[in-house]
Amino acid sequence: MKIADLVFEKIEPLFDGEIKLVEVDYIKKQDGMHLIVYIDKENGITIDDCVEVTHMLNEPLDEINPTKDASYSLDVSSYGLDKPLKFDWQFKKYFGKKVNVKLYRKIDDKKEFVATLEAKTEDKVVFSLDEENFEIDMKEIAYITPYIEF
Repeated sequence: MKIADLVFEKIEPLFDGEIKLVEVDYIKKQDGMHLIVYIDKENGITIDDCVEVTHMLNEPLDEINPTKDASYSLDVSSYGLDKPLKFDWQFKKYFGKKVNVKLYRKIDDKKEFVATLEAKTEDKVVFSLDEENFEIDMKEIAYITPYIEF
């Protein structure tokens, strides 16, 4: 099992409050290996949230010892607005808001578009575009990201 997957599996139960675990990466950077824990919550992540999660994870990560004593830096970060929505609670956060949608193949001459996210079931997502609702099977969607308006 990959280090990032192992860490996600082991620490995910610790996130039973407002702050949610979204993703874990284990990557090499110029200054060495980094274990990056991405978090999110309804009203966005603050620096204090990152500090709180860092303190919360120190002891469990020592116990898990995912790198078998190899050194790494722990980074706790907001998941970011440019990252794809992965979990139902993330989708709910964006109901009624614009999102970027990228499909695996063209549907109605569109492979990428911006629409309002209306609803999500287990296997379908409902969007509105030009005042019309339509649904797309999840298996047709490469990813959905929040739309950032400047």
